[in-house]
Amino acid sequence: LLFCPAMNTYMWEHPFTAQQVEKLEELGYRQIAPVVKQLACGDAGQGAMAEVKTIIDTVMDSRRIHR
Repeated sequence: LLFCPAMNTYMWEHPFTAQQVEKLEELGYRQIAPVVKQLACGDAGQGAMAEVKTIIDTVMDSRRIHR
């Protein structure tokens, strides 16, 4: 399973978020990491969802690996 977190930079940098991401990865989930850009809230920083092309490419690569 893949997950694409997207949130405000303050939320992304919160230690609780890091713990939850780590737990998901321990369970075998694969993260498509958020990117740095202007966020919907007006802040600029880490937390925006990865670009659609990155997500699609990652999904397609994952499908090839599991066939």
